[in-house]
Amino acid sequence: MFKHLLEPGKIGNMTLRNHVIMGPTETHFATSDGQVTQREIDYYVRRAKGGVGLIVTHQIAGNTKLDPIDPYPRSLRLDDNAYIPMLCELTEAVHLEGAKIAPLVSPGGGAQALGTPYDSGSEGFYDIPNVGPSEIQCPVAQKKVRKLTVDEIKKSVEVFGLCARRAKIAGFDAFYIHAHCGYLIAEFLSPYFNNRDDEYGGSLENRARFLLELVASCKKNVGDDFPIVVRMAIDEYIGEAGRGVEETVELAKMLEKAGVAAIDCGAGLFMTMPLICPTIYHEKGCLVHLAEAIKNAVSIPVIAQGRLQDPELAEQVLADGKADFVSLSRAWIAEPDWVNKIKAGDQEGIRRCVSCNHCIGNRIFNNLTIRCALNPTVGRESKYGDGIPMAAKKKHVVVIGAGPAGLEVSYMLVMRGHSVDLYEKSGELCGGQIKAAMCPPGKSVLSNIQRFYNEQFSKIKNLTVHFNYKMTEEKIASLQADAVVLATGGQPVIPKIPGLSLGENIVTADDVLIGKSEATGRVLVAGGGQIGIETAHYLREKGMEVGVVELLPELAMNEEPLTRLTILPIIAKSGIEVYTSHKIQKVENNKLTALDINNNETKELSFDTLVLAFGTKPVRYLEDSLKAKFQEYYMVGDAVSTANIQKAIESGFFTALKI
Repeated sequence: MFKHLLEPGKIGNMTLRNHVIMGPTETHFATSDGQVTQREIDYYVRRAKGGVGLIVTHQIAGNTKLDPIDPYPRSLRLDDNAYIPMLCELTEAVHLEGAKIAPLVSPGGGAQALGTPYDSGSEGFYDIPNVGPSEIQCPVAQKKVRKLTVDEIKKSVEVFGLCARRAKIAGFDAFYIHAHCGYLIAEFLSPYFNNRDDEYGGSLENRARFLLELVASCKKNVGDDFPIVVRMAIDEYIGEAGRGVEETVELAKMLEKAGVAAIDCGAGLFMTMPLICPTIYHEKGCLVHLAEAIKNAVSIPVIAQGRLQDPELAEQVLADGKADFVSLSRAWIAEPDWVNKIKAGDQEGIRRCVSCNHCIGNRIFNNLTIRCALNPTVGRESKYGDGIPMAAKKKHVVVIGAGPAGLEVSYMLVMRGHSVDLYEKSGELCGGQIKAAMCPPGKSVLSNIQRFYNEQFSKIKNLTVHFNYKMTEEKIASLQADAVVLATGGQPVIPKIPGLSLGENIVTADDVLIGKSEATGRVLVAGGGQIGIETAHYLREKGMEVGVVELLPELAMNEEPLTRLTILPIIAKSGIEVYTSHKIQKVENNKLTALDINNNETKELSFDTLVLAFGTKPVRYLEDSLKAKFQEYYMVGDAVSTANIQKAIESGFFTALKI
């Protein structure tokens, strides 16, 4: 069924055991001066054990003397021989598990570098400008930029080749040149950043000169038998100001002629960041057409990326000849056994990434180590890479509630050897808030959560799920268990506002989304957080007249940043009326009175249906009864405090380890 994914493949003279590549994502596991750590090694080895063909590391700095700004805190380095020993530890460990590995090396972050010098503790003490092909600043980084001289460019080319030599010595199987994401090489390639009037600016041939010289320098240092791969955006998606597909096709031909072994095809730069890490609102396979355009122009292998986390889609891309290899980044974070499960015929048992970007937007962008919303072991492979420990004493545990927290705690409990009775008031797993969250446009992928646990539970003997069973205080009296976990989730907040109460035309967002309540006529959504704007989007897509009233100055202010950057333009173009900085004062006679806190003016907004999206609060009505009866009692997820899927699953995981 997955012939094209699983058959061996070649890039240059490098043979891979399959056609699946783990693409790069930052981890922040390196030391502050760029050395590999055991934590980093364990992270990559876990994916090697999972069957990946080729691992591409996260970004590695290749010239910190010329471009001293660390693109991200705790990025690896390869600009000195001192980094070879620990990099060798990494490559040897990966090879022992049958995978190949390549470093993704950049000569600099350029105008877009967001970090600070590797000189720890220097932030705020002196201001080192970024470097670039010109003095043009990145609108996102907003940092001063110093234009590189021709002599500096030549020196950068020279020392970059030494990085390739070190990579070969350290045991890497190929060398990836990082010409993607709008960093230094990409800036030379882009007419947006490159306004030089010398041999490195102007025409495509001149703008490509830096990259082509880097390729030549690498080949000079490692020979023709060591594969060089270029990872780059095929379209920057900034219109005529940037580089598009037509120019990149010509660039790809130049790279093939220069001896590059393969081209890894992405999209975007910082101004179009959501295309670098496509969000839940982008179509699956959204960048495949870019790889296809390059494949039609060159004969070397072409690598596709862009929400290919579903093996069925990835296989189809290869079967249709649109690319030669597929690169998955976040999919390998969520599921370290991605290939092994496919080989075993267990594709339904894959923890499928939902493109929530918690790993990047909520973690890496905030200088935190990488984590996953669905997989709590990410970043903890040193402790849990070989599985979780069995319980010293097997117990019978009752779990009340089958949302993400209840499902994860149940799953981990049975994995530890306990027996579990799981009680759920609805007729399905994830029958509460997740069911509603699946309904807005683009969000059906959240069904992957339900899909994973359904598959796992179908194989487990020491777990019994009781559907359509609402636990009550009376039922608790006859409940028998060694331990109980309360996972009853959250319920909508109904604030105390004059005239506001649920009724025929005042309903909750969750009820509208799951079809329990109907919204008709002109709809006002009270609350412009994630739930509010998704509900508004859902209703607008149905052709309804919709407005959103929000107290804060902007919509979705707590949303993951890349997702927010994607959904806000959708909302802006949809025709939804937006009233931010408006405080709701009362509701009366199908009118909502709100105070514009910017100018202290009062507005009356009419509605036929008012949809409430003020967030959620914990459901704990069973807490006292459970505490009174059971000595060993726990709460997880939104029953503790309302948060998100990541917090819910993580709380379930760690609670299971306590029992």
